[in-house]
Amino acid sequence: MYGLLTGEVDLVVKDKVVETIHVGDVFGEGALVQPSGIRASTAIARSDCSLVYLNQERFLFAIQNTPMFAIEVMRSYSDRLRRLKHLI
Repeated sequence: MYGLLTGEVDLVVKDKVVETIHVGDVFGEGALVQPSGIRASTAIARSDCSLVYLNQERFLFAIQNTPMFAIEVMRSYSDRLRRLKHLI
C-alpha cells in the first residue's frame, strides 16, 4: 500500500483513467487485504511523487494498534469501489 506525500497518481483500468490520487490519499491497499496477485488497476505517476510504502507486516501492525487507521483505509477502499461502480 502506498500513501501519497507529494504529486499526483492516475489509477488506470483498461487504458482509461478512472481516478486521480491526490496528496494524503492511499492506493494499493487491495493487495494487502486480498493478495490474489491480480491488480484491479495500474498506478501511473502524473508528476514527480513522494510516497510512503506500507508492506503487509507494517499494515497489520498499523491496523492492530490504530483502529482509526483501519477505518480510514476501509473508507478509502469503499469510496473507490463506489466511484468505480458508477463508471461501469
